[in-house]
This record gives sequence, C-alpha cells and structure tokens, in this order.
Amino acid sequence: MKSNRIIVFLIAVFCYSSTMAQSEVMVTSLDDDNGTGTLRWAINTANTDMEVNKITFKEGLEGTLSLASDLPHITNNLTIIGPGAKNVVISGEGAYRMFVVNKGFSLDISGFTLTDSADNYNDGTIFAVSGSAINASEITVTGVSNQTAFWSKGDNSSITISNSIFENNSATLFRSYWGSTPSFTSDNENDYTNRITITGSSFISNRGLIFSTEHYVKIDNCTFRGNYDQIASFKGVNRYQILNSKFVNNTGRLLFTFSSKIGDTPSWGEDTLGTNNTLFDGNLFQGNTGTIINTGGGFKHDSKTTITNNIFVNNGNNWYGNPIETSGNQQNNFITSVTLADDEGTVVLTLNKSLIIQSEDKLH
Repeated sequence: MKSNRIIVFLIAVFCYSSTMAQSEVMVTSLDDDNGTGTLRWAINTANTDMEVNKITFKEGLEGTLSLASDLPHITNNLTIIGPGAKNVVISGEGAYRMFVVNKGFSLDISGFTLTDSADNYNDGTIFAVSGSAINASEITVTGVSNQTAFWSKGDNSSITISNSIFENNSATLFRSYWGSTPSFTSDNENDYTNRITITGSSFISNRGLIFSTEHYVKIDNCTFRGNYDQIASFKGVNRYQILNSKFVNNTGRLLFTFSSKIGDTPSWGEDTLGTNNTLFDGNLFQGNTGTIINTGGGFKHDSKTTITNNIFVNNGNNWYGNPIETSGNQQNNFITSVTLADDEGTVVLTLNKSLIIQSEDKLH
C-alpha cells in the first residue's frame, strides 16, 4: 500500500514538472533561421501553444542576433527575459521590425540591447502596441537612425519602460496617436486610454526629437544629458507630466513645446483640461543652452500649464508664456554664502538646496 502511494506521488510530481516545463521555452541560439532554440522559433511556439507564456535565454549566451525578417507578432500574453543588455544585442539590420503585440495581449520584456530597427514612420519598429501593452525594463536602445522606434496607437494601448538607457540615437523614438480623452483632466491614469510612461531611465547624446506624441505621457525620475535637439513635442488634449527628472547640458533650441486645438470651434473647449494638464514638478534644469519650455504660445495653453518646485540653473531661457502657476521654483539662487577657508586657495560655498552633479557633468 505504501509503495502504491509513493508511485502515485512520483507520477504527480512528474506531471507537475511537465506542466511547468511546458509553460517556458529557452533560446539557445542567436541564429535567426527559425530553427529550434532561436528567438523566432520561441515566439512562434508561444503563439501556437497557449500554455507557453515565458521565454528565457540560455545562461552564458552572448552576441548579436541579426534579424533576417520581421519577428512574428505576439499573439499570446508573454514574458521574454534576456540575459542582460550587455550580453545580447537584437539588431533589425535597418530593415526589420521587432516586437509587435496584437490587440488584447501584453508583453513583458527585459535584458536586451535593441538597435538599428526598420524605417517606418507609421508603425513602431522596436515596440508597437494597438489595443495592447508592453512593459519593458533594463533595456538599452542605441544606434536607431530610422523612424519610429516606439508607437502606441488607440484605446487600451500602453508602453511602459523603466530603468533603461537611450543613447546615441538619431531618430524620433516615441510616437502616439488616437485614444479617448476624459471629459475633464483626471489624476487617475487609467482614465487615459493611450499611455506612454518612462521611469528611472537615461537619455544621453541623442540627436533628433525624442517624443512626438499625443495623449498621456509621463516622464518620472529620468535623466536627459547632452541631447542635441528637442526633447518633446506634445500635441493634443491629454495629460503630460514631467516629474523629478534631471535635464543637464542639452543643446536643443527648445526642449518642450505644446500644441492643440483647445478652445477652437469645432474642437475641445478650454474647460476640457484642468490646470495640471501640462505639469513640470520637482525637476532640475541645468546648463541647457536653449529655452526649456514653450507653453504653447497663447493663453489657451498657458492656463493649462503648471511649473512648480523646479530648479533652474544657467539655462538659456526657462520658459515662454504665462503659465497659470509657477510656484516653488528656484532660479540661479543656490549660493547662500561664499567664505574663504583656512587652507590657501580653498573657497567654501554654502548652498540653500542640495545639487546632485554627476562626475561627467560640469557646473556652469
């Protein structure tokens, strides 16, 4: 009787292990011939077997995966875990698209460098969502010279990226279009049906407009350093939040601009949006040579723009226009006192607020 129980237990363990094994496939090769063990094969497997919801990469796998054609669209909820951005590069070879998620599905992806994607203004060539979602973390995006890397289209679409690096790109990276607008500005992000959210990420030495977007965009706890052109052109009548981020030594003539048909007829009335529609709060702007914010060029946009609790140090111009609120900002007023120390040639500066300077930054 005891032996029968042991046999039943072993069978149950085997069945459980088989089920677990079937939910995950592993990439063991950086070839792109759809052979067993390739990323293309793994995505196709996940698309045809609903039990497979995770793709991992073999430990120690390093190198570049050069695409030979567009990757298959994602047609299942899927997680892809790469071996780290320093280990595996996925290249579109300037011609091929990467991760397109079909309507109703989601992709969680991490641990890759993504480069040299296809050229397509109307569709995302690295990430594309339409009624779907992508959550990415710990990726590096570099060497993108074609339009457009990331596209979010329509209702129930979202691209969320965290703890990532965007460096040495020369194309517009983010676009968004379509999607419902709340009747009034809401503090609940779920009321906005087309969202791009970037947190904890760095944008370094990029050329070209980074964000050309409509609808909801949130940038939080990010660093923008040494970028050569405009950071964002925000259009439409949704919500834009720039929070707790650092903008240092960027050289674009304008960093942020806004445009919409607020108050036009027929279009959205001026009361459609609250005063926090365009919100800059808790940021550091230092050593940027151009104008930081152009609020839109008229009272219709100014009345929707709030600039609070930011630090402005030695920029070309902080903002154009008359935002409805500009409170708690510090402008070139860090030094409370300057005294000579006992040591010859030493000057002590007393600052009225801490200023974080990276080793590669210069205090202007």
